[in-house]
Amino acid sequence: MKLLIVESPNKIKKIRGFLGSGFQVAASFGHVRDLPAKGDLAVAFTDGKVLPTYATIERSTRAVSELAHLAQKADEVLLATDPDREGEAIAWHVSQLLGERAYKRVVFHAITESEVKKAMAAPRDMDMRLVNAQQARRVLDRVVGWLVSPTLRTVGKAAKSAGRVQSVALRLVAEREKEIGRFKNIDYFILSAKLEKPGTPPPFEARLIEWQGKPLEQRLKNAAIAEKMVEWCKKQEFKTISCDRRESSRNAPPPFSTATVQQAASVRLGFNPEVTMKLLQHLFEEGNITYHRTDSTALAPEAIAEARKLISKEFHPEYLPKDPIIHATKSANAQEAHEAIRPTHPESGADALGTGDEGKLYRLIWQRFIACQMASGRDQITTLQVACAPEGHKTPDGTVVAMAVFEAKGKVTLFDGWRKLAGEDATEEAKSKGKDEEEEAELPLINSGDTLLILDMAAQKRSTKPPPRFTQASLIKKLEKDGIGRPSTYANILRTILERGYVEEKKRKLHATDLGLSVTDFLVRNFTGNFIDINYTARLEDDLDRIARGEADWEKVVTEASFAILALAQRAGLRGNPLKPLPSATSFSARVER
Repeated sequence: MKLLIVESPNKIKKIRGFLGSGFQVAASFGHVRDLPAKGDLAVAFTDGKVLPTYATIERSTRAVSELAHLAQKADEVLLATDPDREGEAIAWHVSQLLGERAYKRVVFHAITESEVKKAMAAPRDMDMRLVNAQQARRVLDRVVGWLVSPTLRTVGKAAKSAGRVQSVALRLVAEREKEIGRFKNIDYFILSAKLEKPGTPPPFEARLIEWQGKPLEQRLKNAAIAEKMVEWCKKQEFKTISCDRRESSRNAPPPFSTATVQQAASVRLGFNPEVTMKLLQHLFEEGNITYHRTDSTALAPEAIAEARKLISKEFHPEYLPKDPIIHATKSANAQEAHEAIRPTHPESGADALGTGDEGKLYRLIWQRFIACQMASGRDQITTLQVACAPEGHKTPDGTVVAMAVFEAKGKVTLFDGWRKLAGEDATEEAKSKGKDEEEEAELPLINSGDTLLILDMAAQKRSTKPPPRFTQASLIKKLEKDGIGRPSTYANILRTILERGYVEEKKRKLHATDLGLSVTDFLVRNFTGNFIDINYTARLEDDLDRIARGEADWEKVVTEASFAILALAQRAGLRGNPLKPLPSATSFSARVER
């Protein structure tokens, strides 16, 4: 009898059905060991080594006991925890608790019969590079929390914790809060003319961009001057300077990664990242989507073929490109180059799972997957420039130019392409149309030199706007763009800064609280150049990726980073040296649970 160990008990029944007799399938119920929540730091640094003290998680005691009992009777033990660094680390911890024997690792990128059998046919050894990358992340998070959090007592009793990524996310929200607080509205005026070429509809609106041969580099702020300009322009001749039309392509966005599906679910469905991750977990466990913790936008050739087959069946031939579209992944970690998130049975359709929350999220994933293989959209972009008083001004060098130049821009969709299915990119938040922005309207075909009729003109009052507050979606987008944290951790990061009272969410906008501002000020004052800086944290993420690829030593990376944090924490008020090594590695090893 072979024993196959998975993380979630929800997978057991389905996988057991795929494998048949000869296999016992059991679950670890997630993580089985961790650094203990209470007590000391549980990490020692000695002789260039990093020695964490792991302990069995209390809730996992029963599961570990059951796994040990089953392993004793099994001829072979296969570890099929999730296919990422966390999963690799869980498999390693399970093996440490079950004792020495030959373990094989299998990874399921989708819980379907074909994928499970494919993985079972190609078991591998444990990848200690991934394990060490996860250990490095866990120890660094522990060190930052353990060394930095106590220094926050000077801020106040409510300031309970700092975190390696959590505090950077808070800083982004806090700095935006300060920008908004410093912002002062400035009123200004836009000169807008409604024009028409007789017999050539439609009328269109153009806005002043030049005056007396010079671009309007500064906004017009004087109401009286603006009104005088309007009255003067109304009496002048208007002629077309140019009518430029060009075609623009809009390529399909790639299929979802963990970060982008969280953004899209927030924007389109109003789900917070934590809800989205729970729904994704269930969709994966039920075999409806591929593994949902992934940085990849790549697709397997057979998946691309399925999408193209569906497009050719459901859409006009012009919606299917001649060649498959390859969305290359940005991840440099080849061993972690999973597929993007996609439906495992796309032929069932977008509405296969109904209209509940799970069904809505599945539909979003299905649409994105199919759309990523559809033809590009094409738009016609038109720019019209119009002269007011075409020869009404003489420049200092004697050149005769128009007194004023007005401009209009428009966009017309020539071919919707992938947008026929997906609309626009689901990760993009709806932008309130700025009052300075041109409407995306059709503009008439007008020739240079054509005389135009002015129908109306006005000086429209406007006011500058502060930078927008982050939403959960836009903050995730910023963290991903800057290489901060891992997409699979974003839900926890956001939950933490909200639960700590550092950030409040009002009408889906994130507001830094007074406490959050005070904590950020303290951390920036005392830890600049270290974990609180975006560039530093991004470089550390790169180091973790290098560890996962076997290009860096995890203990060296962790040791250097930890002692740098210690020095700053001590200057910020930390008492003692929690990183002080034990007398010898031998005495410490006796404490490590096996």
